[in-house]
Amino acid sequence: MPPFDRSDQQIASLVAFIHTQQRSAAAMGPRGTGGRKGVDPSDLQTGNVEKGRRYFEGAGGCSSCHSPSGDLAGVASRYKGLELEEQMLYPRHAKSKVTVTLASGQEIAGTLAYLDEFTVGLTNASGVYQSWRTRDVKYKLDAPAEAHVELFSKYTDDDVHDLMAYLQTLR
Repeated sequence: MPPFDRSDQQIASLVAFIHTQQRSAAAMGPRGTGGRKGVDPSDLQTGNVEKGRRYFEGAGGCSSCHSPSGDLAGVASRYKGLELEEQMLYPRHAKSKVTVTLASGQEIAGTLAYLDEFTVGLTNASGVYQSWRTRDVKYKLDAPAEAHVELFSKYTDDDVHDLMAYLQTLR
């Protein structure tokens, strides 16, 4: 990246402007005020709990990765209302795993830390970051959040409402 041809004062002003815009955007977002109506948890209790449980255990495929007594135990106590629905649809904290195979055949596995068309990076079990040029290695990605994205085209409104009703029982 070429250097900025700006004075320290101009750069400081630009940074202040960006921070102001960021705060304004956050205020307009789902958790901000921004004149938007909030979502009361009761607004999201329109589904059928039993249908949601059946969807979770069956057609939704949720139980192949999640367990009501395991990773989802108490999920409705940790997240309320819209935040729970957001976690269901867009799991922010889902960590992708990656296994990199070097030209020598050695495999190195860890948590995905970076990936673009040029570089793959991971953090290994010891907490050490490592990266390689994608053209020099093979890699296999295990991205659990992708399963949620793939369901977007399959969900019906009723599926989402029913699944949400079921998840709200997991306290």
